[in-house]
Amino acid sequence: MRTRVETCPDGVAVVVPAALAEQAGLRGGGPAEVELSGGRLVVRPSGPATLADLLAGITPDNLHGEWAPGPPAGAEPL
Repeated sequence: MRTRVETCPDGVAVVVPAALAEQAGLRGGGPAEVELSGGRLVVRPSGPATLADLLAGITPDNLHGEWAPGPPAGAEPL
């Protein structure tokens, strides 16, 4: 099946025809794993990120400082 490769801000995107994407379990905006295997690009759906995956993405550059909510602003219980 022939398709096209589109340019994106962070790389390229391969346009997967809807019928093929459905058969493969891929959804627009959904998570996917991509790897190069034997000279071929392999794309498969993946589950949601685990806590370990999310924590591995924390770096000194993207770690925010402490956050304080401040004093009560209304009738909320303390």
